[in-house]
Amino acid sequence: MNGTHTRTLRFIDEHDTTTTAGTNGMVVFGTGIDCYFSHRPMFVSPYDIQVVLDVELDERGRRALGADRRIGFGGVHCFDTEEFAVSELDPRREQPRTTFRGTLIRGHRERGGVPIAKDVLAQVRTVVSFAQLDPHPHRGGELLTHLCFGRAGRLYLAHRIGRRPSFDQIVVARLVPGTVTDMLGVPLPVDVRDLEFENAQPIMLGQRQFTGQRLRTGEVAVAAFHAQASAEGADGFLAEVAVERQIYLEVADLA
Repeated sequence: MNGTHTRTLRFIDEHDTTTTAGTNGMVVFGTGIDCYFSHRPMFVSPYDIQVVLDVELDERGRRALGADRRIGFGGVHCFDTEEFAVSELDPRREQPRTTFRGTLIRGHRERGGVPIAKDVLAQVRTVVSFAQLDPHPHRGGELLTHLCFGRAGRLYLAHRIGRRPSFDQIVVARLVPGTVTDMLGVPLPVDVRDLEFENAQPIMLGQRQFTGQRLRTGEVAVAAFHAQASAEGADGFLAEVAVERQIYLEVADLA
């Protein structure tokens, strides 16, 4: 089991709703303009939730992260939160959690990671994606394979975790100019450099078989975006997406 997740505390409220609290491991990525946290899920309660957050770090966190990047550290950063239930981040709640504190880590704590800033405050700007993992999905699985999100000129793809075993992968991607069409292949006058997705858009990457197969740097695939009015069509659109760099990959925790 992932060492980032520690002991749990169980509570039952007056409505007999059970929640479980513990520390939560988050992958940290983004630029100076954007900063994202991606919860590191497992197929075990209470960590069986895939969450991506657009967050703002306090000054201590921003300085520590920026210093690491200026010295050329190219590995992954993680954030170990204070104890709370991941379900508190669910945007469908009446009062979802919007702030939490934790430790910013260079690498993974349980794999030799080094804390670089403690008691860092993270402010949730947007819940980009929130979904409960299903260890027993419908037979045949889902066609929607990835989540696309980010700001104009800086998009990310996260593997949409489905049936067990699965994997957690985040990559930097870009849409290829001149490749946007409607679902019938008719070109659309869309400048992909202007497209951005504050909330994650479920997409399907064509010509692939995703049983255990991960995206690779330099790969180009056709992505089907469903019902995206921002790209000139309520029926969705197609576009080529190029994988520029892998940020994170975890297989063992989702085996």
